[in-house]
This record gives sequence, structure tokens and C-alpha cells, in this order.
Amino acid sequence: MAEQREQLLSDIAAGARQSTTDGVVLHQAIADRLGLHVTDLRCLNTLRPGDAVTAGELAERTGLTTGAVTRMIDRLLKAGYVRREHDQADRRRVIISLVPERAAQIAPHYQGVAAAWTRLMGDYTDEQLGLIRDLFGRMHQMSVQLIAELDAENRPDPNS
Repeated sequence: MAEQREQLLSDIAAGARQSTTDGVVLHQAIADRLGLHVTDLRCLNTLRPGDAVTAGELAERTGLTTGAVTRMIDRLLKAGYVRREHDQADRRRVIISLVPERAAQIAPHYQGVAAAWTRLMGDYTDEQLGLIRDLFGRMHQMSVQLIAELDAENRPDPNS
């Protein structure tokens, strides 16, 4: 019984690694079709119409440094996907927002993914879908925790 569990855990770990790689390759292929850097596409996928965020908030969402986010925003501005405006309440703050008409051009590239996902999920019962939802939620929390730990390890020690 223990050997069977070890094999299942090994198979799941291998499947998770493959799925992660597949996701990266898929997003790279879509980014290539749009003439974007994959990081720029991931950023656009975090924004919603009506969102108004600062560069710092985009850095948090994407895990990038503020310097990298500034360069990314410059690329997205040039490509017409975002607007940069000064915050009316605090002119020092710069607000980034999505250009809905331009961002709408991304959606068709995900239609095949959405259709395939719907077909795939149709094979599972509601109980199984609840388990899958739980797994994804827990995986996200695990990733957030691990990223925070890695960030903490990379911070210079102020006492040294």
C-alpha cells in the first residue's frame, strides 16, 4: 500500500511539473503570436477593464521588481495595451489602466484554451471539481508562501 501511494505521489509531482511547463510554453506561444514578451502577457492577464493600479501593485501581482515593471509598462504603452495617468488625488502616483479595445484582441487567442478546458472539466463530477478547486487554491497558497520565503532569503541582512 505504501509503495502504491509513493508511486501516486511521484506521478502527481511529475504531472504538476509537466503541467507547469506546458502552461509556460502555451503562454509563450500566445505571447509570440501577439508580439509580446510572455511577462507582458501575464501582466495583461492580471488586469481587468476598470482596474487602475500603480506600478508597485503590478510588481506585487507579477512578482517583478519595480524597475522591471517600469520597463514592462513602457513596452505595453508603446504597444497600446495600457494607459499611464497621474492619480488625481496624489499627483506623485502614476496609475496604469488597461486599454479595453486593445486588450480585447488578446481574448481570441484564448478561445481554444477555454473550449478545451470546458470539455476537460465536463468529465468530472461536482464533488471531483470541488476537490480540484481545493487543490488549486492550496497550490496557490503554497506558492505564495514559498515565494515569500525565497524573497526573504534574498534580502540583504541589515545587520551585516
